[in-house]
Amino acid sequence: MTSMSKGNGWARRIALSRCLVLLTVPLAGLLSGCSESDQADTSNMSTNTTLPIQMPPAIVASHTYRCTGGDVLYVDFLADGTSINVKQRPSGPSLRLTAPSQGLTYVGDGMNLGLNGKDIKIDEPKKPSRMCKRS
Repeated sequence: MTSMSKGNGWARRIALSRCLVLLTVPLAGLLSGCSESDQADTSNMSTNTTLPIQMPPAIVASHTYRCTGGDVLYVDFLADGTSINVKQRPSGPSLRLTAPSQGLTYVGDGMNLGLNGKDIKIDEPKKPSRMCKRS
């Protein structure tokens, strides 16, 4: 009988350890799930931080220029003093030209525009230079 009681003790211990293992595994999964959500929250915060959008400079003056050859250009002068928008139609697409500093030639995609008082000089590739007068 003594050997039987020893066997029953081992059986109880094995049953108890199995029970502990079965309880520990879900608890560990639950705890690891909590830690993952914290990590997801911090990574989510880093992706949601964006830089503020910078607005383009305001238009301070708009002038129409009549060029040699009959072309008309519409030029918007921007508040930063070094940028202009040039259009060939009042509601058409515009081309942004910039100058390194105030008073220098404006340069953009395929166009250079020099300003001299109320006159402008336009240089474009494969075209002769044109003079335009403010209307």
